[in-house]
Amino acid sequence: MLLEEFRDRVKSLRELMAARSASALLLSKCCNFSWFTFGARSNITLNSTEGEASILITGDRVYMITNNIEKLRIQEIELDESLLGEFGFLEYSWFEPSGEKRLLDSVVNGKLISDTGRYSSEYVDITPMRSVLSETEIDTYKALGRECDEIFSLIVPDLNRHMTELEVQGLFYRAMAERDIEPVLTLVFSEESSLSYRHNLSRDVRLGKRGFASICARKRGLIISSSRSFLFEASDDIRRQHEQNCLIDAKVIGCSKPEVKLSQIFERLVEAYETAGRAGEWKLHHQGGTAGYLPREVIANLKSDIVLQIGNAVAWNPTIRGTKSEDTVLVGKSQNTILSFPDSSSWPALEFEIDGVSVKRPAIVIVD
Repeated sequence: MLLEEFRDRVKSLRELMAARSASALLLSKCCNFSWFTFGARSNITLNSTEGEASILITGDRVYMITNNIEKLRIQEIELDESLLGEFGFLEYSWFEPSGEKRLLDSVVNGKLISDTGRYSSEYVDITPMRSVLSETEIDTYKALGRECDEIFSLIVPDLNRHMTELEVQGLFYRAMAERDIEPVLTLVFSEESSLSYRHNLSRDVRLGKRGFASICARKRGLIISSSRSFLFEASDDIRRQHEQNCLIDAKVIGCSKPEVKLSQIFERLVEAYETAGRAGEWKLHHQGGTAGYLPREVIANLKSDIVLQIGNAVAWNPTIRGTKSEDTVLVGKSQNTILSFPDSSSWPALEFEIDGVSVKRPAIVIVD
């Protein structure tokens, strides 16, 4: 199945080339490299946006261009064995200033398009293509979502109010490393931080009475975004606010359907804040959008003209000062799947009926 999906991917890109009257397409962004190869990594550092290898597609060949440092790793570790024979490998020395360009010139005759615009090529954005997930990618995404949910369920019950945000962040780093998951982002919010910052970079601050944690976890290129909240002492006010937050989230998950514009969903989100008595709160933090090979492929707003399709993923993250609700959701034909809060989860759930469909959100838990 993977090989068939890969060849379909090549065919679609060649159709894009034909539409642009191009003889070759160069993909150098890490997200596109991982998408094209079904999870191979061209990056070295976690924050790289352009990697140490590129994909070159011509009318009759598919090449991987890389330096002599990375070639063996990509061949032996990163690429699925079934795809190795689909590539011609072009190698240059790491110390050659224009090695990639020299190899390109030896192969490409005619117009070049690329995802970076490098070498004076015509820029092309393949985000819409990248954002529709195949069966293989969906299987990978579901497995990653389950693992992230398990990590939260493993770590949170052992927390205490005297721990610092940085200590807790370290626990998440370790748990992800043990599962070969890359921690693209880990934010731990103490009581103090949750009231002060919408994006808190973990600090040497004790958790206090409550908190929550947010992660963006990557495996095989795909990124799950998810958050969980906890209390060290009961608070009816915070519990009610968390439930308000979850209801807003449930409403936008419920209306994230095929053929619906992101802007239309965002309108519902704004209305949900108003219904909860939290009008205007959405202006204080971005609310999420489509997800996949980036934490957010597209951040939604009131003017987003992206139309959702079956196989897209969304990750909404409505926040009310001090609380947040967030998970990654696969858009289905008749029903959505919450990837990072699966039915198998041991985490307590809140259940909301949205347009006749049940939507579950993680409850805030009391940690003894």
